[in-house]
Amino acid sequence: MSDREQLLFRSDTRYGLVEVWQWGDQRWLNIDAIEQSRIILTQADQLLSPLHHAFLAVLLFIDTPEKILLAGMGGGALARYLHHVDPAIGGDAVEINKTVSRVAEQFFDFPEKKWSISIDDIQQWQGTAYSLIVADIAEKMLTPVWLTSEKTLLQLKQQLSDHGVLVMNLLVSDAQSFAQILFSIRKIFGHRTLCLTVPDHKNIVIFAFNQQPKYASSDMLSLRLKPLAGIWKLDFMSLLQRLKNDNPSGSGIF
Repeated sequence: MSDREQLLFRSDTRYGLVEVWQWGDQRWLNIDAIEQSRIILTQADQLLSPLHHAFLAVLLFIDTPEKILLAGMGGGALARYLHHVDPAIGGDAVEINKTVSRVAEQFFDFPEKKWSISIDDIQQWQGTAYSLIVADIAEKMLTPVWLTSEKTLLQLKQQLSDHGVLVMNLLVSDAQSFAQILFSIRKIFGHRTLCLTVPDHKNIVIFAFNQQPKYASSDMLSLRLKPLAGIWKLDFMSLLQRLKNDNPSGSGIF
């Protein structure tokens, strides 16, 4: 095993400098020196990113999604993990940077079956009936204004199935910006929302449900902890506790 990081790929694109690095059996994608995705080559059942763990807290509230849209895909680590745990899950990854899509396929084991990558602008995407949409897009280390505009939020809502959920990664400059974004999301989705902070990260994950989720009561959620942990190997107990801490009673789903 090499005792230092190895650069496997580098390409300067209009969207930033794309690099793939490896040390031992860990491989990661950087864009402008900021890590976007990391995998363990020999362990597809391991999801390393705390942000991805936060995204999948949504599984507490819904049945396993059948069709997923990834708006922004990083290196595709989330798709790789989902495919490994449940090959029946399918999805579309919409990525504006062609180089990133190439890297995901070549270096990060992006699944070939039931998943596809489209080089497109999510603002122009016309897919429908997604059980889950994960919007993970940043520009200059902040969530772009257009992504949380009423126009885009309504477009994404219309692409969800009746019981679908939008999961959005927010990077904001201050509390006022967050409040404005949450107001916009609730204008489209009502108060069927939850917020989840990510320890040691500035990210805030928002869950916006098309309808009241199937599993929402404290008793139902408690019963789901052990089965979900057995399937996904994630700490759903900690995720649920953080959700309860971040969402006082009466603030949304709770």
